Formats: sequence, C-alpha cells, structure tokens
Amino acid sequence: MEKDLQVREGKFLRPKVRREEKEGRKFQGIVRKTIRVAFRVLLLSFFLFTGHQIYGHLLGDSHFRVREVEVEGSRKLSRETLLSLTVMEGMPNLFSVDLKKVVKRLESHPWIEQVSVRKVFPNKILIQVEERKPMAIIQLGELYYIDTQGEIFSPVGDRDEYNYPYLTGLTRPFLEKEPVEAKRMIMKALELLKIVEQEKRSPLKELSEIHMERTFGIQCVTKAEGVEVRMGWDHFGEKLERLSLIWSDLRKRGFSAVFIDCSDLQRMVVRKIP
Repeated sequence: MEKDLQVREGKFLRPKVRREEKEGRKFQGIVRKTIRVAFRVLLLSFFLFTGHQIYGHLLGDSHFRVREVEVEGSRKLSRETLLSLTVMEGMPNLFSVDLKKVVKRLESHPWIEQVSVRKVFPNKILIQVEERKPMAIIQLGELYYIDTQGEIFSPVGDRDEYNYPYLTGLTRPFLEKEPVEAKRMIMKALELLKIVEQEKRSPLKELSEIHMERTFGIQCVTKAEGVEVRMGWDHFGEKLERLSLIWSDLRKRGFSAVFIDCSDLQRMVVRKIP
C-alpha cells in the first residue's frame, strides 16, 4: 500500500516541477528580449542624437555654402532666367537645398522638357537642362511654338526669330471642340516636315507655310519660289519622290510652276507660270 501511494505522489509531483522550470525559462527569455530591445532603442537614440548634432554643425559650416551654380544645355533660356526659377537667394547651405523642389520649379517653364539638378560638394550645384525643340509655329489667332510631339507649348515672343514653317488652317474653337481630329491633322503636318528634313534634295526643303484643310489635306508653300504644292494626307514619301522628278523636268525645260497637285499618286497636276 505504501509503495503504491509513493508512486502516485511521484506521478503527480513531477509535472509541477516541469511547469515551474518552463515558466522560469519563459520569464528569462522575456527579460533577455526586453534588454535587447532596450539596447537597440538606446543605440538608435544615440545615433539619431549624434546625427542631428553633426547635421546641425554642417548646416552652419560656411565651407558648404553654395558659391557656384553651373548651367548646361540651355540655348533659348538665359542663365539668369534659370537661376530666378530656382529661388535660391544669397548663398544657401548645400545641405539645405531641396533638389526636388528646384526641379519642379524649373520644369514649370514651358521651354524646359527635362531637367537634372545635383549637388557637387563642397559648394556647387549643377543644372542640366534639355529644352523643347520647336518644329513649327502654329497660328491660332496668336502664334505659338509647337514641338516634334505636336505639343503647343509657348507663345512666340516679339524678339524671337520666325525661322520655322507656319502651320495654318486650324482655329482655336476647332482645337477645343475636336481635339482628337485637330491633333491628327497637326501630326500629319509634322510627319511631312520630318520626311522633308530627311530628303535633302527635296523641292520642299524650305517651306514657309503648311496649310491644313480637313477635306483636301495638306497644302505647302515653298519659301523661295512661293510654289503651292498639294500633298493630301498620306504617302508623303512616294509623293516627294515623284515631285522631285517633276521639279527636275520643269527645270530642264525652263519652266516654273505656280501650283502642283500631288494629292493623287496616279495623276499629278502641274500649273505652269504663263
């Protein structure tokens, strides 16, 4: 009887000891984890405090004041115009200059397509500008520059050189009412201009005007002779090849044309000067 009782007591006492050991190990683990977290927080606080002190020292160091702003890539825009857009008065500390804000202000100018601004330590800022490239001047009541992507981006200034072909035939109400069709017509006119630029011997190499007409297509006017050439809306490359042959033949015969209709590839009409 006593033996059985001792066995029963042993059975019931062992799990209690194990539970106590398990709880003790769990408590020790929590303590160690708390110490590790506290140490990391303390270390992070130390680095933040030290970094703040160093940053404050750098902000007050005259060695890092901006003493030079270099501008690259600008042709149309003057250096003074670009500097005024950066809004950096005096000689700010290089660490205090917010490059994102400077880029945003520069990109707000209609002539700037892309810009890069970076710090060159210890006291210099480099601005690299890529300006928009006008391809023509479009007439919409007033005159505006238009780039290779068909974007109307800036009015033509009084002192600007008017050395680009004029795009005519569109009105501002039509542009606002039917923007998709207007953009299609503009892109067709620019497509013709790009092909003309590639064809170095094209009789249309110097154009004064490209008139866009919804029904009949594009009609060009050469700058030197003032010859009107109707091109339609498509097959500009093939039409330019045939136009070159006609132009060469007219020169050989001693004739001058006042109007050439190339809108139909199968039947081109030439009106000669009497």
